[in-house]
Amino acid sequence: MDAVLDQRIRERIDAEKARTEPPPEAVPVPLIPTGRYVDPAFFALEREHLFPRTWLFAGHESEWPEPGSYRQFTRTGAPLVIVRGEDGVLRAFYNACRHRGAPVTRDECGTARRLTCQYHSWSYGTDGVLKAVPDARSFAGLDVGALGLVPVACETSDGWVYVRESLEGPSLAEFLGPVADQMRDLDGPAMRLVGTQVHHLACNWKLMVDAFLEVYHVRTVHPDNAALLYDDQATTVTMLPNGHSRLTVEKREELRDFPMVSPEYDNPSVPLLWRQTSTSYGIFPNLVVPMDTGAFTFLCMWPVDVDHTELELRWYAPAWDGDEVPADHTGRMALFETVMAQDTANMAPIQASVSSRGARPFQLGWHERLIHHLQRAVDLAIGPDRLPPGTAVSDALDGFVEPS
Repeated sequence: MDAVLDQRIRERIDAEKARTEPPPEAVPVPLIPTGRYVDPAFFALEREHLFPRTWLFAGHESEWPEPGSYRQFTRTGAPLVIVRGEDGVLRAFYNACRHRGAPVTRDECGTARRLTCQYHSWSYGTDGVLKAVPDARSFAGLDVGALGLVPVACETSDGWVYVRESLEGPSLAEFLGPVADQMRDLDGPAMRLVGTQVHHLACNWKLMVDAFLEVYHVRTVHPDNAALLYDDQATTVTMLPNGHSRLTVEKREELRDFPMVSPEYDNPSVPLLWRQTSTSYGIFPNLVVPMDTGAFTFLCMWPVDVDHTELELRWYAPAWDGDEVPADHTGRMALFETVMAQDTANMAPIQASVSSRGARPFQLGWHERLIHHLQRAVDLAIGPDRLPPGTAVSDALDGFVEPS
């Protein structure tokens, strides 16, 4: 980790522990209208303007281990397929034949030299080029070269794979900005997928993301686990460009230098700061990544409809010897499941509350400003002029965004 950044974070943690009133730079955080979490029109705008036009996490490059490896990706609401070409390059396409729209694969994942339509057997190379049309004699003037699979953007950052339906917009490196550089301390190329979980939640996707952008709730919701590990009074948060964020909370002093995993399952590339704290990155719009030694998780909040969400947990770790899951990881997953159960228990009741006639705008503290930062980025992605009346958030905190 950059020494200047390390020192800045530690100094801010010390200042947070020492203060007895709001810091001098603090301003009132503008209210968050609750209609953003319940209005079907707002949700439709997210579906149309946010998710198809924003880079979304799709997995790790090791999940496509060889040429011809493919996996479906349907989290955007559109049927996509990501495939590794014969040239080793990962590409993504709409999973739709150019003949009459049938899928070119129905299998969730697999390996194939060609992707073949499940209806009339038009087949495509792993580069998306149309290779064969049965009974081509019946298609007058058929321009095979113009009938490849429709591409979508697909790029990687240090082994992590992202897709975006739109081909227009910033590169993945431009979008991630400082987050990409700081996450390289994980040694992404050495990671592999070691487990997945999906939780079905009766809430808007943004409510669940909000919960991971503050630790104000820890002493109330997690008194018997996270509150014993971390000091929520020793927390610093940073609003980063493009809606991203960083949250760092210090471990309690007696645990600060205690190893969380045994040496044989440790990730030696993880810097000291991340070992002495819980540091997580919020990657706009719907991804939260808590940094950790050993295995760690990518938490993805996928919208189903305006008041239902799938919380997908994807666990990654350095390559372990053999296929046996170490006891370290099993124990930590059990603890994580307990924490998740405590967090998610609040979601459906909050959704019911914000859907009621008694709903009022959210009043946030300065330590919760990452929530406002996320919501403001949602507005900018949709386009402020498109928002339903009364749902926009203020631009009052835009000046607090930091470059790193």
